[in-house]
Amino acid sequence: MALPVPNASLRPGNVFETVISGLVILVAILFIVFLVLRTGTGHLGSYGLRVRLADAGGVKVGSDVRLGGTKIGSVLGLRLDPADYSAVLDVTVRDDLALPVDSLAGVSGSALGEQFVAITPGHAEQKVQAGGELGRVSRPRGKLR
Repeated sequence: MALPVPNASLRPGNVFETVISGLVILVAILFIVFLVLRTGTGHLGSYGLRVRLADAGGVKVGSDVRLGGTKIGSVLGLRLDPADYSAVLDVTVRDDLALPVDSLAGVSGSALGEQFVAITPGHAEQKVQAGGELGRVSRPRGKLR
């Protein structure tokens, strides 16, 4: 008994199906690029920092880290320092940004109630190294003490 041999000729239907398949793959790749640019920081490289806050109310893992209203990273972890009861946030920041060591960090919120870490850059010549910690802490906006 002989096995059937596929017909390998290029019929007009095969060329059309090949072109449509290529277009579907191209659209899928463009969609993935769009998602990365619109939902992420638009930059794939990052480095880790620690941010120490007196009050991290409303911030959670996955919250944005913003500089001038623009997302530059996200919160990876959140814990309490038992020595001074401050909140310590592990964050990632785009690796094309070098934050001065005198930069301020605080919690801010959007009009929809979303809380995020707002960084105000300082003016020092020295920059915070990867794995470093922002040294000074600003008070959260909108709270009186």
